[in-house]
Amino acid sequence: MIEPKTLIKGKLYEFRGVQLRYSHQSQCAVQARYVFTNSKGQHRELGAQIVRHEVVEIREFAEN
Repeated sequence: MIEPKTLIKGKLYEFRGVQLRYSHQSQCAVQARYVFTNSKGQHRELGAQIVRHEVVEIREFAEN
């Protein structure tokens, strides 16, 4: 599980089988929301609870 405070801008994460790149934390005052961008450039906002339980870090491997 990932804690929302450990998200790194520009890093790839997976949410329900879709790869998303973390963009930034939203300025929504009601609830902490985190903005991700998919490969088509579409934005998706996820709440802190969903990030904790359903977002998985994707480890990118460098070529040797």
